[in-house]
Amino acid sequence: MTKILDQTKIILRLTKAEIVLLEAITLAAGFMIGHPFELPFDWSRFTLSLAGVSCLALAAGALNQIQERKQDAQMARTRDRPLPSGRVSLATASSLTILLLAMGTLLLSWVSTPVLVLGWAAVISYNGLYTLWWKKKLAFAAIPGAIPGALPIWIGFVAADGSLTDLRGYYLFAILFFWQMPHFWVLALKYSEDYNQGGFPTLPVAKGTGVTRFQITLWCLAYAALGLLSPLFFPIGILGLTGSLLTSTWLIFELLRFLRHPAQKTWLRFFLSINFSMMVYLFVITADLWSIWLHPRN
Repeated sequence: MTKILDQTKIILRLTKAEIVLLEAITLAAGFMIGHPFELPFDWSRFTLSLAGVSCLALAAGALNQIQERKQDAQMARTRDRPLPSGRVSLATASSLTILLLAMGTLLLSWVSTPVLVLGWAAVISYNGLYTLWWKKKLAFAAIPGAIPGALPIWIGFVAADGSLTDLRGYYLFAILFFWQMPHFWVLALKYSEDYNQGGFPTLPVAKGTGVTRFQITLWCLAYAALGLLSPLFFPIGILGLTGSLLTSTWLIFELLRFLRHPAQKTWLRFFLSINFSMMVYLFVITADLWSIWLHPRN
């Protein structure tokens, strides 16, 4: 039993399951926000979309570790990962990746062609463009690299709504897109030495701490402002308005705290604040829209 648990932990780390969990949550939010309320909830479509995207995301995580196994071996933060540590062979990791890609493709093909195309767009942009090119060459790689991380919520929305042109889906995509810059660059500041040793020209490595803090400030303010625009896209009531306003205000307060004391543990508090704010923005939209079912119905 212990051996099975250990192997499960290794596989979960190889596939970056903690990131996939977040992507699954955002996909679920996108599906619930996009689902027509006059129709019964489509559990089969929801399950297929969630399982299919999760499989592709797990495959992308494993493939990323295959692609970066040499760089991971050079960085203290990542040298204990399954491939550089030798706990998983390259053949095993490759076989698992292929299996997950096939499963994800099959599951999403049962949902719709647009959903399948968006799912593969996430894989190609992450493992192809970001991992092989942007991350190795561009100091601002986090900007185009945010595309695959923002796609799951749009995939969920399209899976429920069926439309690629609905502006509400683009708004949800934008929330996840803008969130990723301060999210990643705060981590890049904390682990800038590791990224330097691995040969990745992240913003702190290539441009310095001052430029990175300035960019974090710009993108965080834009992200907080974007979080207040949900009433332009959804019939948000007092719950959504209040939740979004309080979240944006709190996030800016944490940003100022981080800028005043960047060398202290405020980086972790700010990092957690960024992540929590994204969940709140999505929650208040979802909760406000679905609160219609709490109203008396004739």
